[in-house]
Amino acid sequence: MRRHIVAIDSKRGIAKGGLIPWYIPDDEAFFQSETKKFGGKVLMGARTYESIKHPLAERKNFVLTHSPEPIPGATVVHDLAQFIKEVEGDLWIIGGSEIFAQTIDIADELYITKIEADFRCDRFYPLYEDKFELTSRSEIKAQNGFRYQYCVYRPNHR
Repeated sequence: MRRHIVAIDSKRGIAKGGLIPWYIPDDEAFFQSETKKFGGKVLMGARTYESIKHPLAERKNFVLTHSPEPIPGATVVHDLAQFIKEVEGDLWIIGGSEIFAQTIDIADELYITKIEADFRCDRFYPLYEDKFELTSRSEIKAQNGFRYQYCVYRPNHR
């Protein structure tokens, strides 16, 4: 299965100036826990990797980049389509916006943390509401002054 995992604001914003503009420790713990499941393979873009500054522990890290330079602790991917065809088992796609947009049509599940705020982001998660249906959601939670909810979506039967 191919799964997206992302936190979005009320306008589908995911980042501002290359950073996540909110701090919700429980959501970070949720991300850590979920992405270690199903074999713990994560795919991210080079900018996402640069923003976290290190490979994610206890997971197999893949970084999509144009750079020929190796990345310690990660496998460099240059061809997204070829990688998606060849990768075995489950895969978590963790961002950024360009990789989400390029893989939304092949995603089997979307794990979306919806934050009830507008952070005036400059990077956005692609439109998904017409292609996916909500299959589960948590109760509304609150931390650090933010209200949020965990939601899981699956593709509509087309």
